[in-house]
Amino acid sequence: MRPTTDRVKQAMFSTLPVDLDGASVLDLFAGCGNLGIEALSRGAQTVTFVDASPRSIQSIEKNIALLKAGEHARIIRAEAGSFVRGCIEEFDVVFMDPPYNKGLASEMAPHVYRLVKTGGVLVVEHSPDEAIPVQPWKTRTYGDTMITYCIKGAS
Repeated sequence: MRPTTDRVKQAMFSTLPVDLDGASVLDLFAGCGNLGIEALSRGAQTVTFVDASPRSIQSIEKNIALLKAGEHARIIRAEAGSFVRGCIEEFDVVFMDPPYNKGLASEMAPHVYRLVKTGGVLVVEHSPDEAIPVQPWKTRTYGDTMITYCIKGAS
């Protein structure tokens, strides 16, 4: 796991172009779940955490239990690509933080973007060496981390 640093997480949430109050959120490649947990602490109604690692799932379950936030969390052990291909739900905010330098951010972003509600946002944490092939609203770079925000407009 490579958790999002506190500096990047705070910058990410302060730049978020949508209100999290009552939002539905997807934390894809959730790791320890810190992005989804932060969203819950900022008023998200529901967060779906998706990760393939049993260790990550255990960590998320433990953190959700400590916060007594089980009624607002759905934890799914699945490979991200499989989850995205089978998902018919849409979310107000999608956080995607795949492993760096494996091409996953650029490969999956267009598919994940279809899960974002109109007016919602896809937030991708990735290496600055990897371009995201979805029209960005804004990008920010913090050392070896780039955050790309993609707002879904009406089609």
